[in-house]
Amino acid sequence: MARQKAKVRYALLAALDLAEHYGGDRPVKLQGIAARTQVPSNYLVHILLSLKRRALVNSARGSKGGYWLLKPPASTTVAEIVVAVDPRTEKGRSAAGSDPVARVLREAENRRWRYLADVTLADLLRERDS
Repeated sequence: MARQKAKVRYALLAALDLAEHYGGDRPVKLQGIAARTQVPSNYLVHILLSLKRRALVNSARGSKGGYWLLKPPASTTVAEIVVAVDPRTEKGRSAAGSDPVARVLREAENRRWRYLADVTLADLLRERDS
């Protein structure tokens, strides 16, 4: 569980770095993202690949290559990033049953996902900069 939390945190840090550079004239280098976020580059490659598979980022190879967000930061949600790197967390995997404990756990999970789906990378940038 702790490893998954770290993976999600690293993915959000990387996505936030890409959001900060959104609309720039060139892709963002992996080494730059790693240096700014303190995420090990060998781990970051796998995270960015997961984001690419979900069509959240794209990449180009070569000396002028790197990574960039495909959608504007205001249109990219935290929930999308979380699911991209940890699909097991996708909504709908909460407690089964009709007893009160199961119902409250399901509702907590539903509220969590609604919140994550409402928060965008642009929101995180504004919060970070305030």
